[in-house]
Amino acid sequence: MFGFFIGTACLIGLVAVARRGRHRHFGGWHRGRGGFGGRFFLRRVLERLDTTPGQEKVIREAIHDLKEDASGLRGEMRGTRSELAEALRAPELDKESIDRVFAKHDELIEKLRASLLDTAEKVHTTLDDQQRKRLADMIESGPMRYAGC
Repeated sequence: MFGFFIGTACLIGLVAVARRGRHRHFGGWHRGRGGFGGRFFLRRVLERLDTTPGQEKVIREAIHDLKEDASGLRGEMRGTRSELAEALRAPELDKESIDRVFAKHDELIEKLRASLLDTAEKVHTTLDDQQRKRLADMIESGPMRYAGC
């Protein structure tokens, strides 16, 4: 009976630690997912490509810029929900309003496409022929094969 209480207390403590989002990983404490998110995946890909520190810096900066552009667009995309809701609340469907929402989405997608193309160009020019071939093979095979998972 006493072991049941100790086990329950340990389980409660484990849940409390897990809810704080702290995990021991690679010799240090990290907040969040314990290092197995995008950074871990990128690190594994860069290791597989055998990139130099200079190449890694350019690639990381390019991906960081892409993430910033995408996060800025995400906020704008959320704002269109209210516009769409207003069009649906009207007694008759306001097709012009919905067309404006679609036009706005098309502009946002075009911005994201341009940012993605810029990132791909930076990565492509940074890598040598063998690294580009390896990266193409990784992309073709899918993300989980080379993620180390």
